[in-house]
Amino acid sequence: MAPHLRPARATDIDRLVAIENRAFEHDRISRRSFRQLIERETADTIVAEINGLIVGYCMVLYREGSGVARLYSIAVDADPGRTGVGRALLEAAEVAAFDAARLLLRLEVREENGRAIALYQKNGYRRIGREDAYYHDGAAALRMEKLLRGDHPAATPVPYYEQTVDFSCGPCCLMMAKAYFEPDFVPDPVMEIRLWREATTVFMMSGPGGCEPFGLAVAAYEHGLAAEIIVSFHGALFLQSVRSVEKRRVMELAQVDFRSRAERYGIPVAYRAFGLEDIQAAVSENKLVVTLISGFVMFGKKVPHWVLVVGDDGEHLIIHDPWVEDEHGETMADAANIPIPYDIFMRMAQFGRPGLRSAVILGKKHTS
Repeated sequence: MAPHLRPARATDIDRLVAIENRAFEHDRISRRSFRQLIERETADTIVAEINGLIVGYCMVLYREGSGVARLYSIAVDADPGRTGVGRALLEAAEVAAFDAARLLLRLEVREENGRAIALYQKNGYRRIGREDAYYHDGAAALRMEKLLRGDHPAATPVPYYEQTVDFSCGPCCLMMAKAYFEPDFVPDPVMEIRLWREATTVFMMSGPGGCEPFGLAVAAYEHGLAAEIIVSFHGALFLQSVRSVEKRRVMELAQVDFRSRAERYGIPVAYRAFGLEDIQAAVSENKLVVTLISGFVMFGKKVPHWVLVVGDDGEHLIIHDPWVEDEHGETMADAANIPIPYDIFMRMAQFGRPGLRSAVILGKKHTS
């Protein structure tokens, strides 16, 4: 009998928890998380019923502004005589992701789960990576994805690195670029903090600060990369919300230093708002672009944030976002190799008022 599929409701939670506990020994979704995820606008939870009894579910998560959806969980109540439920739920997850205008559906699966892997492969999923000790019991996970629309999946040889502290997005973008142009370089948390110390100028209300484009470009140059800057504002940056006279003075002095060093190194600077064509031209020349965005669209916080543009598929810019929203159930699959439609990218690629646009274009440094 074919299952009946419908959106999950809060009244389904007892049954969903029971299925979850029978299906998984570790990494179970809690009752509280089920309730939150069922109510979340950036998630779809679908149940499968046979004769009015819920026999399985799937859950799809979405990152705002992204062309990617993730199959967060799928489970079927064990019954030797019940077949086809898992496949029906997988197809329902793909339809939900397609209807949400997603380009790709990604997932993680235990490496030892041959039955699930076979189902995914049979339904057009391809392996894109492996994560050691991904699960609570130390088991490894395979990362897989399926293209839902278009002719070819987003792909990039640029290594991905997740930031380990809240304020190091810019330095992490530099490390990913350096690892691409210098394959022997391996990013790590020590270098992450070192680059942050070398590139930062920005005070926040409390705690460590972030980075601005001249600091990032100078740090990139000093670590062996070629850099170009495009920035839409001439003066010191990120001062609008700084009320402390002392903090403003320190930030301005630090930025004067970075600008004088950028001039000394011969780093090209264009004082204008970049356009989509600037990003596309750089990518077509095998360069990478560290781009300032507002974090509001992707994770609901009005903060300046740096991402790395690593590709262009003709409809989307492909980015690595070093920030992973762990508390929302995200993994690297949600933040690496993200296709973002051109119009959405250009809307998010500005910060504050009157809409600061800035990008640091990175490439190989030519030696004579």
